[in-house]
Amino acid sequence: MKSWSKPGDEKAEEKPADEMKAEAPAEAKPAEKPKIHDPSTTDPEMPSGWEEKKKSAVKGWGEGRRTDDPDKRTVLEPLGKGVGDGKSFLFLFGLKIHSPNDRRLFEMARKHIDDDVEVLRKAGFTVVIDEEMTHREMVDAFYGKGEGVDSLAPAGVFMLAHGHDDGAVETSDGGVVKPDDLDPAQVHADLKLVVFAACYTGSCSQTWRAALGGKPLVVGWGRPVTIDRAVDFLTEDDETETDLDDLLRRYILGDAPVPAEVEMRFSPLESAASQGRGTDLSRRMEGTISILRAKVLPPKEGDHAYVIDVPLGDKRWHRARLFVVDGNEPFAEGELLLGVECDVGELSNVVDVPMLLAGIPHNRYARVMLVKGDKEMPNIVTQGFAPIGRVADMDAASMIFQTCHYADVLEKRIFGGDSG
Repeated sequence: MKSWSKPGDEKAEEKPADEMKAEAPAEAKPAEKPKIHDPSTTDPEMPSGWEEKKKSAVKGWGEGRRTDDPDKRTVLEPLGKGVGDGKSFLFLFGLKIHSPNDRRLFEMARKHIDDDVEVLRKAGFTVVIDEEMTHREMVDAFYGKGEGVDSLAPAGVFMLAHGHDDGAVETSDGGVVKPDDLDPAQVHADLKLVVFAACYTGSCSQTWRAALGGKPLVVGWGRPVTIDRAVDFLTEDDETETDLDDLLRRYILGDAPVPAEVEMRFSPLESAASQGRGTDLSRRMEGTISILRAKVLPPKEGDHAYVIDVPLGDKRWHRARLFVVDGNEPFAEGELLLGVECDVGELSNVVDVPMLLAGIPHNRYARVMLVKGDKEMPNIVTQGFAPIGRVADMDAASMIFQTCHYADVLEKRIFGGDSG
């Protein structure tokens, strides 16, 4: 049988075993172990040019590329002449590009500014709509710079975006713009109105106004709002005076002067709910909660109140904080009082004080108060109190509902309404 061999082996001659042994190579010397560099002795030899490369900045994959789609910025020329001649108004959107909720809000909000855009253009304004606002574009808007507006005076800027607790505003490319990012000296002198449709910015309106040079009116939402509330703000409503249409009518299309900063001559009281205690109310309020059909929220660390969401009808609800305090009035000293407190919103330059104080035509348990806010501005709240030892479940339900309803009425009257 023919054996398998490598090509060419067939021609190899067989040799005697003793000859093969004689030709065996000498015993191989063991290979030397590779030397391991000891960094404590000498520096390793670097490739040519290595030090120069280390000193240069590392280049990112996206360096030098735009983070937004330039086609998403539209500059609309005026449709007529009027108060807007030589001026611009900018609508900027800083919502996330890949967030389903943000895209839903954008689509709903985008449709509601078309009527404002048309009115402004007919009055002589050049209108910019930027659907993917970046950090640079937001800052430039305040400075009167940017594509299509370099030669125009910015009358106002509206931006819809997410806001942070410190007043920062998000941009579409994942960044944020803070008041400290602005140079007040570069803010355009003709900027009159800045509208932040962003959570928490209203609570930091004084800081933003200072960052913008102290001249423009700064309007923002003081707390988180629902999508419905955001759309309500963009929808014209004859029953309110502070939606976007009202602000444009007064300060951009009209010649109303920018209000001065709110001057606080008296220090607001501490929130009653923050001074009370609510840990022992769960059993006592079972009947009342059932009557109201309210939802009890899980307690949070540091809570001084028992928190519930109270339905008001027509898909509306309001959040109430229930608590117990000691009475300190004559003939009630030391008596335990059931308290309820509801947020209305932050006091600001756009709050119509006569509308706030006018009340509503009902005899009720509730009152309106100013208390210390979490940030710069005082907070408007409604409150109610009743002796907890002598109040029936139905009476407690009535007081809680009235306090929530009063807050809801005021919120709609002075802020334009919401759904919570």
